[in-house]
Amino acid sequence: MFGYVKPVRAELLVKEEEFYRATYCGICRAMKKHTGHFSNATLSYDSVFLALVRMLYIPDSEFGVERRRCIAHPLKKRGMLKENEALEYTARAFSVLAYYKMQDDLHDEKLIRKMAISFLRPIASTARKKSKLYELADVAAKKLSEITALEKAGCKSVDKPAALFGELLGEIFAFGLDESQRLAPYHAGYHLGRFIYSADAAEDYEKDRASGSYNPYVLLYEGRELTDENKATIKCALTLECKKIEAATNLLPYGTRATIENIINNIIYLGLIKRIEFLDPKKNESETKT
Repeated sequence: MFGYVKPVRAELLVKEEEFYRATYCGICRAMKKHTGHFSNATLSYDSVFLALVRMLYIPDSEFGVERRRCIAHPLKKRGMLKENEALEYTARAFSVLAYYKMQDDLHDEKLIRKMAISFLRPIASTARKKSKLYELADVAAKKLSEITALEKAGCKSVDKPAALFGELLGEIFAFGLDESQRLAPYHAGYHLGRFIYSADAAEDYEKDRASGSYNPYVLLYEGRELTDENKATIKCALTLECKKIEAATNLLPYGTRATIENIINNIIYLGLIKRIEFLDPKKNESETKT
């Protein structure tokens, strides 16, 4: 859905890569079971981060890997996590987020993208209803509606809409947990949401500047071409959000689950940073020369 929340897989150990892939396959299978057979069409690897965090709050007895074939890989069995409470929650919660994000994207995307969203929307709508996460759906609708209102008003501050998206992801990460368990996952989700909204706006700067679409950075910099200093300022703010995600995830109850901890750290320290390399002037210069 976002394409930001992924590890640098080449830097994962073999067992970590296998667990990461098995988690994704487990979410896919859980979506088919709980939110509709075709609901996995809205699935992305970003969902794995949520599942990894939530798996830290379930007992060891719920963990297990089995080898199965699926429609996507019919010839060779693949490892996938057996269904557990965290995978089921991720499947249901991601279905809610996918539906409301599609609703929001319909206001912003071009015709071809809108056609693709319109095709998937009935599937996403059914998945949202089957998720039965009614309170979470209300939160998603409210937060995205508030973001839309800020965008329509031409808000020049990236902090305001980013904070709202952060509040949404924070609630998704912490929803249903005991009050004593909510702090770390909420703040991990909150700062991840701020990162995603801000990074997405930065990446779309030139496209939105040309099309006239809403973008808080375009308004902030008055439609000028971004200078190296502007890019450095944006990257510094995004790196700070990564530090805050790190601070939150350091409070998670990893215990002996080193594989999950290593994958989460890879996503934060390597994956998120790699996704904002487009803001690095030196990288852009080297690409131009080649």
